[in-house]
Amino acid sequence: MQPLKAPLRPVVTALAITLLLSACATPAPAPNLAATQVHAPAPAPAPADAKLATTPTAGQEANAVANDQIAIEFALGSATLTQEADRTLDVAARLFRDANPALMFTTGHADMLGDDYANLLLSARRAQAVKLGLVARGIPADRLLLRAVGTSDPAVASDPEAAQNRRVVVTWRLI
Repeated sequence: MQPLKAPLRPVVTALAITLLLSACATPAPAPNLAATQVHAPAPAPAPADAKLATTPTAGQEANAVANDQIAIEFALGSATLTQEADRTLDVAARLFRDANPALMFTTGHADMLGDDYANLLLSARRAQAVKLGLVARGIPADRLLLRAVGTSDPAVASDPEAAQNRRVVVTWRLI
């Protein structure tokens, strides 16, 4: 058997890790204790005349509905959710409750800076952060699947360092 050619190694590695993560994300027949132990923080009461900080823009929600996906961007080398990411997760959670999809996928991506393996792990941590953010908003963990693709599917292929490549895309499948 011949070894894989160099351009195929990252793709095969990404596929193998995605399969392993998907296998780990399959819910067990027993109750999902992790989902029951995560509680969303109680919302702080807002003044009657104040606009909520998590109110999405009309275009953001319309775009998500039209494309059946929402993208959440991350800072360079980070898997930490920002305030903007929190607002986007609020939209994703509301869309989940409104549409009641069978499954939601959180697919992590990374830009092409650095090592392919490190980027694959970073994309998995980003997808996990989004998944935990959705669980904290009341989305059942057993209906969220995590995928990590590293650098294999850039949003902006012409610019390997583009911020849009550092993202998690949340998609859903309706019943």
